[in-house]
Amino acid sequence: MTEYKARAAKLEKKMCETHADVEYTLGCKVCLKLLCTQCLPTAGVCDDGTSQHTLLTLKDLTMQLVEVTKLKTREDNLSGYYKQIAANIDEFRTETKKLLMLLWKQRDVQIAAIQQKYDELEKELVEKREKTESQAVNFMVEEVGVRYRELYDHREGIEAKLDQSHEVDIIKSYRDMKKEIDRLLTEEIPKLIEFSLVTSVEVKEEKRYTEIELTNERTASITPEQGLVVSLLPPKTVDLINSVDVSPCCYSVYTYKGVTYAGCGGDVDWIDRGVGGVDRIDENNKVTKSFISIKGSDVMSISVHNDRIYTLSSDSTVRVHDLEGRSITSWTHTDDKSKWINQLAIINNQIAIPDRQNKTLVFYSLNGEVVNTLPCPLLTDASVRLSAADNNSIIIFQPNSSLVYKVDTSSGDIIWQCKDVTRPYGVTCYRDEFVLVADDTKPTTLCVLSLHTGKFLSRITSYGGMGVAFNLDIIGSTLVLLQYFAEKVKFYQLK
Repeated sequence: MTEYKARAAKLEKKMCETHADVEYTLGCKVCLKLLCTQCLPTAGVCDDGTSQHTLLTLKDLTMQLVEVTKLKTREDNLSGYYKQIAANIDEFRTETKKLLMLLWKQRDVQIAAIQQKYDELEKELVEKREKTESQAVNFMVEEVGVRYRELYDHREGIEAKLDQSHEVDIIKSYRDMKKEIDRLLTEEIPKLIEFSLVTSVEVKEEKRYTEIELTNERTASITPEQGLVVSLLPPKTVDLINSVDVSPCCYSVYTYKGVTYAGCGGDVDWIDRGVGGVDRIDENNKVTKSFISIKGSDVMSISVHNDRIYTLSSDSTVRVHDLEGRSITSWTHTDDKSKWINQLAIINNQIAIPDRQNKTLVFYSLNGEVVNTLPCPLLTDASVRLSAADNNSIIIFQPNSSLVYKVDTSSGDIIWQCKDVTRPYGVTCYRDEFVLVADDTKPTTLCVLSLHTGKFLSRITSYGGMGVAFNLDIIGSTLVLLQYFAEKVKFYQLK
């Protein structure tokens, strides 16, 4: 009955106040004056006093005034924003669970000695994450949600009036609605929020203490375009942890399962080479020199994968040993043997080695078969350094230039180039976000580049006599650095 009465009211004829027997049919778009057909000869000018009325039918005038379409678009935008934030919060909760799983796994290792401390860390982690989540939920519900609901309610009300009320009543009430509609259409989207959050756990060096600490190395913000955006902050400083003496002429370093391997030469005399090989540094910093011996050749590059030690020597031979130092196989790479330092990197279970003579990257299987060759036109005859970036790309540079570049290992395409590093030497990638390059400035510094864009981000200078860093490796937040002339492997804490 109520709906029937409402529809009847909408269909009821509204008669002109001046001509009582004639129905209103027109209205002025500018001054909103209502007219019947008999009003036209005496309608006069519009409220501005100069122009004639801009007349529309009551239906057309009503639709123009209400602007439901704009309200609906605005409502849809806020609805999408709300849903995006809700999805991001679900991802955030999943990440929180993953972080807790990591914390619990490490806690189990030390449970007998430090149960109480792990409980404290767990509580701190949950509280910090819940606090951040609460901020995001509150922003979603109280800021975005409230405005979305307000728009929804007003639009629903207006559409109900359009459906149930007469155009005359709608037009007459428009002056009351206009101010509210204008506010809804012009009100700014809620201001974005930024907050720090716990996103990782760090292994520390102390014995019998907690090996996990909560870090705030990432920042997060909520934007309408991307939702929850998390960014890792680049390292700012390094602190020396330890320094270990190794054999002369060290060219390369790699850490695997807590053991560090240093590729060395036989003598400083590069013409009359002695016995090169690999030094082994165990978890207690005990050094076994010439753990692997290679007569007459320097180990220019070393990597460890699936319990196999892979070395590239100055005679362009790739040698494979097990973790006990026993030889498994070897093969000769096609690079010009007269050229100085070349390196290898293991990417997606393949060994990538530059061929400077032919300006290509050669990919071998783990047993030595050539599986692919890609053009690499930026290669020159000079020494070359490289580091695996991920399963699909590699970082390459040559110390005689200031060019550092990233190569797609599936196509050979150059992803980015950076020319902001002065005579780069050692290189490694950090946390899937950064490229760390040790340069040859005085004193030697560590340049931080974006792994994704190659943009130069910062320079870390707090080394204190680091010397030329021929090679770098990274384990967690521990930087392993090979100091060639000082015959040392140094361990630094990145912060």
